Amino acid sequence: MTWVERQVAFGPRAPGTYGHDACFAFLDSTMRAYAPIVEADTFHYYVSRLGKDVALFNLRARFAPESEHRIVLAAHWDTRPWADRETDPAEQKRPILGANDGGSGVAVLLELARLMHEQSPKVGVDIAFFDGEDLGTDEDQDGWFRGSKQYVTRYSGEPKPLFVVVVDMVGQRDLALHWEGLSYEQAGNVVGLVWGVANAVGARSFRSDVKHRVYDDHVPFLQAGIPAIVLIDLDYPQWHTHADNLKAIDPESLGDVGRVLNSLVSDPTYLAD
Repeated sequence: MTWVERQVAFGPRAPGTYGHDACFAFLDSTMRAYAPIVEADTFHYYVSRLGKDVALFNLRARFAPESEHRIVLAAHWDTRPWADRETDPAEQKRPILGANDGGSGVAVLLELARLMHEQSPKVGVDIAFFDGEDLGTDEDQDGWFRGSKQYVTRYSGEPKPLFVVVVDMVGQRDLALHWEGLSYEQAGNVVGLVWGVANAVGARSFRSDVKHRVYDDHVPFLQAGIPAIVLIDLDYPQWHTHADNLKAIDPESLGDVGRVLNSLVSDPTYLAD
């Protein structure tokens, strides 16, 4: 929960703002204190709704870099530059705080990085923070998932990871993580693995059925032939509104997801398969 609070203290982290750049500096310095290898990547995108080009920043932190077998755990860290689900047109123009949509997934991975710094994982782990996930609109579909698209392109020459798990919007109260449709159809073995771990550690937020098909940062990986899934609860009334603040976050939900990911990196029995 403290990691969510640290991010929210910067205000909205929409690209092109002071809060955005200050938060990236915080993420960069934090991960450099925890991981033996950290790589930053700067790129740009012209946001038609804002009428300007913005600088975007990805971050990759590598744990157990000597390990041949690697997995990617990822989250987007940017927040929406506008609150398009607000009913008041004036309120729609203001950027959201993004405690859950942006903040929650990053918080889980920051805590996991802290734990892996204390005890090295039993599998190679790359933690990736994607920028520019939330710039898309109906008129500008290319604005979605800029960071994960950039990541897949940049590291296309490297051996493919075993799988990718994206965590997005995992901090709300009464969290319910159903199988996401695209993940289940194209990476069902990874879904089965993660849900099996969830059952083993007693994570109560995980549900064994498909409820939504969600286009998120896992899609560019799937398109590149890399098994990838997303953990997301899209039944979130505060989504893309100014109510996406600290009041909407439940530490128990963050802990549920964190225990599952921690088990994936500390007890990788799947390597035997």
